[in-house]
Amino acid sequence: MSLGFTWFKSVKPTSSVGLYLMQDRILAVDELTPQQLVPREIAAGENAPQALAAMLHEQRWQGRRLHIALGRHWYQQVQLEKPAMPEEELARALPWCMRELVSEPVDRLLFDYIELPPNPQGQARIAVYYSQRERLAALVKAVTPCTVATIGVDELAMANLPAPDVRGLVLYKAPGQELTLTFIHQGQWHFSRTIRGFQALDDEQAATDQFVFDNLLLELQRSIDYAVGQLKLQAPNRWYLALPERVTPAVQAAIGQVFDLRPESLTTAMLPPVALPAVGILREGGE
Repeated sequence: MSLGFTWFKSVKPTSSVGLYLMQDRILAVDELTPQQLVPREIAAGENAPQALAAMLHEQRWQGRRLHIALGRHWYQQVQLEKPAMPEEELARALPWCMRELVSEPVDRLLFDYIELPPNPQGQARIAVYYSQRERLAALVKAVTPCTVATIGVDELAMANLPAPDVRGLVLYKAPGQELTLTFIHQGQWHFSRTIRGFQALDDEQAATDQFVFDNLLLELQRSIDYAVGQLKLQAPNRWYLALPERVTPAVQAAIGQVFDLRPESLTTAMLPPVALPAVGILREGGE
């Protein structure tokens, strides 16, 4: 399951555009040209709703069906034990459950959640995502020439990238962000952790043959051991890399030597790692 803020869903049939709202820019992928990334900077003095409205006009996307992935400055996530109540009541009860865990009145926030694997003690868990109601309302109002089909979050949009029937491990590195390892099973985000110390992967001047991947391989093994041993997840049967294309072959080779497999790259020259949340949220619309 990928998160979608259901308050803004619609089902009007039209061609779709996937959008990723970052802090300083918007990245888009049109389903009619799915291998082409369309970027737009958010100019000084311009907010995200204004930039998005301008982008729709510039690209002549009025009337399109929009699938929006929110960047991390748009939302917060909290993991907690799943309250003991019927499923149909849980969504309505989220504001009450979260009232002591957030720093602003819950009536100013919108909430949604996903199921997580049980913790090591066998207790059911959920991840609750929340965002400011006013910011999302302004976003929807700004794109009124279009249909907002889905508003989700970037890390869950990434869960749509592996094939739905696999137990996937995704290694993701976007410019300026830490390396992230994520376990995905049947299109659901299960577990992720940050692996620090690999900002050099962004350095276009660094020779790839000078990278030492011993620490990365050790962290990969530790993460798998924790997920399988403590969280009781099944070991991944497919590995995916969402890394700068320049370093992908070297990482594939290093992983292949230790784990006896060859990870599949999710990126191309036209679709770098930073584009993948837009691709993922667009694929959610095609389910």
